[in-house]
Amino acid sequence: MPSYRFCRPDDIPYLVRAVNECFDVHFPSRPAMTLERFRWEMKSFDLWPSNSMVASSGQGPIAVMIGTKRTDQVSILRLGVHPDHQRQEHGLHLLTSLSQKLAVLGPERLVMEVPRSIPGLRSFARAASYREEAVLTTYVRPAAAVEPVPEDWMVPVTVAELVEQDLLAESPGSCWQRSRQTLKNRADELQGLAWVSPERLEAFVLFSAPEEAPEIEVLAWGGAPGERQEFFLGLLLRSLASRFHLPMKVSRVSVGDPKEGLLRSLGFEAVSIYDRFAARATPA
Repeated sequence: MPSYRFCRPDDIPYLVRAVNECFDVHFPSRPAMTLERFRWEMKSFDLWPSNSMVASSGQGPIAVMIGTKRTDQVSILRLGVHPDHQRQEHGLHLLTSLSQKLAVLGPERLVMEVPRSIPGLRSFARAASYREEAVLTTYVRPAAAVEPVPEDWMVPVTVAELVEQDLLAESPGSCWQRSRQTLKNRADELQGLAWVSPERLEAFVLFSAPEEAPEIEVLAWGGAPGERQEFFLGLLLRSLASRFHLPMKVSRVSVGDPKEGLLRSLGFEAVSIYDRFAARATPA
């Protein structure tokens, strides 16, 4: 019989193994999970080992769930079952156990985002009493030559400066990886670019561009309200394309977000779709 248990910080090496054997095995192109990456996600995404579970048999992990914790909700970052142990309700047992725990300890709201590329995940979420809440689209702009953009009014900007000016608002329906709290958690590693007029900061973008990265990841945008914001955002995004000569990605944009039209006009293409499901914690 398999055993199920919530984890502790000293279980992190076993959680890393479980992610590789039970979750990433379904995504062959993903780099393997490492201790360093796991600890980075703890800091960046508020991943909590105590909201994570592993199902084990005599041979090792057969299912894994990686959960987070913030004041208002818990996001399930990963839920996977080893290929040899699927269709045995291990995943449902993990979700139910977390729901029962949060019904006592809180927070009561749970969310998870599942890729449409894997058949059956939507039905599984519904069977676990999760309801569909939003459709999220990831956009990528291929690397392409871009005419230089006048940069006289462009300046670097930090997460702290945007928070201080109350410009880093929570985007409606933003995914966990691009939420306001995640951006604050990652403040030291993110770069920012802003268009500043004599009157105010008109628009900004926050992005991640590590050395030797294969792409630029745009994580947030915004600025002063008004009709000119989208125009200035377009200039900033074109400037990034001109500076780095790399593909650009924006992950999991909510369908209906007004910036979708801007992304498409700048050559961004939809490459994957996720469905966000939500549930309320239920006691045993």
